[in-house]
Amino acid sequence: MGILDALNPFMPADKLKIESWEKIDRAGDSEKTFSTFINPDEITLNYSVLSEQNSASGATGNAGAFLGTTPFEVTLKFFLDGTNATGVPLDVKDKIIEFYQTTGYDGKGHRTRFLRIKWPGLIWYRANQFAFDCILKSANIQYKLFNNGGKPLRAIITATFIEKRTKEQIEAEEDKKSADLTHIRIVKEGDTLPAMVHKIYGNFKYYLQVAKVNNLKNFRDLIPGQKLIFPPFEKNLK
Repeated sequence: MGILDALNPFMPADKLKIESWEKIDRAGDSEKTFSTFINPDEITLNYSVLSEQNSASGATGNAGAFLGTTPFEVTLKFFLDGTNATGVPLDVKDKIIEFYQTTGYDGKGHRTRFLRIKWPGLIWYRANQFAFDCILKSANIQYKLFNNGGKPLRAIITATFIEKRTKEQIEAEEDKKSADLTHIRIVKEGDTLPAMVHKIYGNFKYYLQVAKVNNLKNFRDLIPGQKLIFPPFEKNLK
């Protein structure tokens, strides 16, 4: 039982696990797994809200339009004890290697691995989400105790993970209610107004209204970096 488990009987007794894959679709069984020796006794969740810094024309306040949020981040501390104080034998060095091979670069592919943190009973950020898809952002290993031969006996791994979901997961979440929301999009190279309208509303028919809202003289002349507003036309028309 972990430290947090002892303090809070409502927290899950199962060990937190990190599963990893080489590809972002995370298909099939995980290729590598790191399971905690002692469950973390604290979890730090972090994200930032992005908003337009300049007020809209004619506005009296300074609250800008909501642009979204930065990717979610989670920081965990993993405690490793090889002194047998818990009655469970552990080789600290081998466990650190297991963490590195699971979360970092193992010599295969061209990048670090795609991860899924699982802790049954703990909801992360999104409704009905009991796992966190991510990649490792940073890790710090602090050795706390050594034997006479210099072998590490205690260590703490402090690791920060940043959310990394597939394009399909993101689009599925954004598109469900897109017709009922006001969206702000930044034009990228190759974007066309009809295509942007279709992606948000699921229909091409609103591109002239969007052009009018944004005071576009010619909807074909979009400029990369240009900001466009897509209001909830369906709701307004009804």
